[in-house]
Amino acid sequence: MLPASSDKSSSLRPWSFAVKAKLFPPVDGSNGPELKWRNKGVQIIHVTTVNGEIPIRRRVYWAASYGCCAPVDDWLGVSERYSQGVREMVCRVGLDGSYRKAAEDLQRLSQIGLSYQTLRAVFQRQGHRVRATARTPELRPTFIAADCQVRAEEPTCLITGADGFQVPLITEAEQRLRREKAKQRRIKLRRAGHRLRPLPPRPRGATQRWKEAKLVTFYDPHGRHQHTVATTSNHQAAGRLMRQVAAQLHLDQADRKYSVSDGAEWIRRQYQQQLPMLDAMILDYYHLREHTIGCAKTLHGEGTDLASQWRKAFCTTMTQSGPLEALTQLGDLAKTHRGPKRQALQALQGYIAGHTEMLEYPRYLAAGYAIGSGPTESQCKGLAARLKGRGRRWHRSAMEAHLALSCLYTNTGQWAAYWPNVSTP
Repeated sequence: MLPASSDKSSSLRPWSFAVKAKLFPPVDGSNGPELKWRNKGVQIIHVTTVNGEIPIRRRVYWAASYGCCAPVDDWLGVSERYSQGVREMVCRVGLDGSYRKAAEDLQRLSQIGLSYQTLRAVFQRQGHRVRATARTPELRPTFIAADCQVRAEEPTCLITGADGFQVPLITEAEQRLRREKAKQRRIKLRRAGHRLRPLPPRPRGATQRWKEAKLVTFYDPHGRHQHTVATTSNHQAAGRLMRQVAAQLHLDQADRKYSVSDGAEWIRRQYQQQLPMLDAMILDYYHLREHTIGCAKTLHGEGTDLASQWRKAFCTTMTQSGPLEALTQLGDLAKTHRGPKRQALQALQGYIAGHTEMLEYPRYLAAGYAIGSGPTESQCKGLAARLKGRGRRWHRSAMEAHLALSCLYTNTGQWAAYWPNVSTP
């Protein structure tokens, strides 16, 4: 028997590792019946490490109102079958390619043999842990606004951007088809003499084919610091992340702070509501350029010299004279055209009129502000590359786990800061 102490601190779990533990800690003898532990004998667990599989013999205890626990597991820091080093390697190899290829690479490079199903489970479990830790003070950005300068005499500058991208989901029909194929494969394996575990319950598929993921990134003009967060929830959740990270970075203390993003209405509204301290909200120059190219194509034909010359002249007007002069030119030009050409000119005119305050390029360039959202677009493409590969479909929970690990890996210094200090579950 292992009697529980009457001290108040003993009401907490005596060991962090427990199997089938109850929701609340066991009651000590002063407030109720004494917790009686039974010795369940010595049991062996096998822990996979970067140096191979290690068997551990340890004694296990059990209580009716608590469940099983092994004190040696907590003393050794053993929280599951795979060591911290193995879990980090799994997350590294699982970021860029399919889980099958990642399992092959892990076996080839480190002689750690895991099936692709096990690797996928470990990868996604770690992703959800990172996602949960990111909501606590344990996982914070590794820099603040005061660090965003090259020389001490320069003003500190922190830029933010937001964007979204579509990720394909597994629908309910596709999920049923996958389960049927899995059953057929298992029938063949059983006929060949393999012993298989029962299939887990089939997860439900999505009701829509695509889901938009949203990201918010903060970076300095020199590219030395960058921090990105992503979510699969709506624009309001993205706005809350925006405000949370801005507070952690002390954005309000930066000498220069502004956003560069596309013209999406949800991005502009969230910046206005969540980050009112921004000095400016700038429309990405290359998004404006895309709209200008479309108008030039309608006016002078695709790929013609006249279209290229008109586009360059108009973009020069925007960067040197500003949006009001550009709107005047478009209005005068629309009077001389009819049909689709006039409609294209009016569409570009409406786009510029709706973002006039974000298109003051002459003033922004004179102040030394960037007018291109290259770092944001780069982050968006990097996060979407693995998720939008050919033939890939995702459950929303798996997509969230991958986004959490991808952001952890790309954020400045955060991967190296997280793994040595990761807490055991």
